[in-house]
Amino acid sequence: MLSSRQINIFLYATQGVGAVFVAVFLAAYLGGLPTTKVLHSEPVFRWLLLIFGALFLILIFVVAVVSVLSRDKKQISNNF
Repeated sequence: MLSSRQINIFLYATQGVGAVFVAVFLAAYLGGLPTTKVLHSEPVFRWLLLIFGALFLILIFVVAVVSVLSRDKKQISNNF
C-alpha cells in the first residue's frame, strides 16, 4: 500500500486542489461586487470551476477509498 509519507503528500494535494477551487469560487462570486452580478457564467470561471471541482470530488473519493483500505489492512494485521 502507500507509505505514511505518500499518504500525507496525497492529502496535502487534495487540500491544495480544494483551496484552489474555493479561491476560484470566491473570486467568481465576489468579483462582481459592488453590483449583484455573479461571474459563474463567464467561460473562464465556468471551466476553472468545472476542472477543479471535478478533480476535487475525484480526490475526495480516492482519499475515502484509501482510508477504508488502510483501515482494513491495519485491522487484519492486528488480528494476527
